[in-house]
Amino acid sequence: MSRLNIGLLDRIREESSNVQRRVISKSDAGFVMARVGDGAGELHETFTHQQIHDLLAANVIRIDRGWFEEGRARARLLAGVSSLNELPIDEANEMLWRQYYLDAFLKREGMNKSVKRTDKCIAETLRAIDAERPVTAGRCDQKIESRRPPSARTFRRWLRVYEDNCFDLLALRKHYRKSGNAFSGMHPEAERIMNRHVLAYCDERRKSIANIYNEMRAEFMTVNDEREQAGKPVLTCPAKSTLSHRIKALNAFEVYASRCGVAKARAKFAVVGTGLDVVRPLQHVQIDEWTLQLHTIADHVGLSDHLTEADRIKMKKERVKVCVVLDLATRCILAMRLSPRADAANAIATLAMVVTDKNPIAKAAGCLSDWPMTGTFGLISPDAGSAFIDEGFRACVAGLKATYENAPAGLSWLRGHIERTFGTMHTTLMPNFPGRSFSSIADLGEYKAEDRAAVFTRMLPQVFVRWAVDYYHHTPHAGLGGETPYAAWQRLTATYGVDAPPNAHQRREIFGTDLDRALDQRGLRACGVYYQSAALQEWRRKVGDTTVCLRHDSSDIGHVSVWIGEQWLTVPSVRDMFRGLDLSTWLTSARDLKRRYAANAKIHEKIALAAVRAISAMAEDAMRRTSIDATRLTRDELDREERHLFLGFDIVDDVDPDDVSLKSNILDGGVAVKSATTPTQPIQHPQPQDGSANEADDFGLED
Repeated sequence: MSRLNIGLLDRIREESSNVQRRVISKSDAGFVMARVGDGAGELHETFTHQQIHDLLAANVIRIDRGWFEEGRARARLLAGVSSLNELPIDEANEMLWRQYYLDAFLKREGMNKSVKRTDKCIAETLRAIDAERPVTAGRCDQKIESRRPPSARTFRRWLRVYEDNCFDLLALRKHYRKSGNAFSGMHPEAERIMNRHVLAYCDERRKSIANIYNEMRAEFMTVNDEREQAGKPVLTCPAKSTLSHRIKALNAFEVYASRCGVAKARAKFAVVGTGLDVVRPLQHVQIDEWTLQLHTIADHVGLSDHLTEADRIKMKKERVKVCVVLDLATRCILAMRLSPRADAANAIATLAMVVTDKNPIAKAAGCLSDWPMTGTFGLISPDAGSAFIDEGFRACVAGLKATYENAPAGLSWLRGHIERTFGTMHTTLMPNFPGRSFSSIADLGEYKAEDRAAVFTRMLPQVFVRWAVDYYHHTPHAGLGGETPYAAWQRLTATYGVDAPPNAHQRREIFGTDLDRALDQRGLRACGVYYQSAALQEWRRKVGDTTVCLRHDSSDIGHVSVWIGEQWLTVPSVRDMFRGLDLSTWLTSARDLKRRYAANAKIHEKIALAAVRAISAMAEDAMRRTSIDATRLTRDELDREERHLFLGFDIVDDVDPDDVSLKSNILDGGVAVKSATTPTQPIQHPQPQDGSANEADDFGLED
């Protein structure tokens, strides 16, 4: 277990009760903490290091780094939010754009004494920064959007705010949201008349907004005639859009109850579901990508065991990219991801792996050692590759409260540690495989790499995990004076500890995929799974049926994070079977269920659970669930699955176990399955609709 390093200005907050604590003192045994707020500052509590680990793993607490620091508190006050994740993507990108200029200027100012904060020098420096910005490759007919750099006066204002608030990105948020007149310019008498007609909408006669507007206009005409006779100025009738806006701002539940009755309102806003759950080495890291000098065979259907050498030569060849995060203090590999393409999605997935427990991956790969290198880093320095300058990647770094320091492109010696790691990978791992492409034509000679390809791409994850965990981490490293990376990690974490990683809910809020979904009485539906909670329905009763933004984590579809008003709300799945389940296993199970029961729109929960258990029990399932090459689905891909795979697909409660229609039952190769509504028993699957034999191994991977 790595000792966690919690600072004196960090906030430790309980997820469910919102109790906040801060560290008073710490030792080898653990922490002494004091509660914050509610007059509880003198109540001290003790927590061992193991207790903190367990609470984080169980998602009971979250740790916000530097929360009580004065500058960061000021930045939150200025921004009106506590994290970059709480802002719209366009506004977050605007702040990241400002930070890019500020960090680049401060770096030049620190390295070059000739850089001054005069108007002339600022303008020249900003032009030089613009000239060095990397431009991604692309087609000549593609348009490239760019922005003018800020003026010296504007930049100096940004710089002052940035420095005054501990260089916190949140301090760079625009104040446009505070613009405008907060008070109505409407005459008080006109305001009174309009408010009366707004309330007239809440009537059992159910008048339309158009009818109410006409009645309001007629009253304004009568009132103005009387005011003219009295020598008073006439009143301006508000526009129909103003009336409509005021009506829509009313409480949705109260409006519906007034127009349709309380009983119907309770039915419309009722909660529907099966039940509601009431729930340092890492100072500097480097990230980079490398194209494996190896030709592999693309086998996505699992036929490798049945192919001859001639068949393998004919199959499609591909080159795989590997993205690695390396800790500079210990030379440990913190994360590793394989992908056929180098893009921001793979870089973000690799970043998320740094703060995720990797011991299940090592176990699934059959490693003899563990992989304890987990925690939150302080500084990350990628190169200027398109995947690492992407706004989404930088937003994730900002969400971890880490510093992003971009290294100049083409200067690989500035990233020598990770480049040396790739060199070690090339010299110790690649020679073991046929189809090696070598690093130059001279080295390649007449060796036909593509014709000698014999390794399937799907074999690589296990190979690379075992190489990193069992070989690389336990091999003496020259850069560590002959000490192994694993030993260096154990020694340094015992001395300094590591910053605590975010819990699962925080990871989802930082790295999750944004989706827009409709909210109704059944809650939210994403990838065929319903999500529901009392707090979510309380929000719905205020705003009515609406579309909300949620963040979805493909590694655990048992919860989603929903943006309600000004914060993220963690919402669990309605059915317990999805807790801890990864998206890949669920999609595979759903495809198989849809193939088998194409005629049925609704699938019993017992059948769905049996399918999930059967897919999970496959020989390679553990590797697939923790695979370092698992694809991170994009927003569009998830939406496409929702439209096609889950169209007309629904899971319903199990019927009475004595029901004869279900007794022909649900086979799972003798695996005992426990349903959410039935006792543990051997499960069998029903016969397919086409009458073909029903084998347990039919639960296979299908496109």
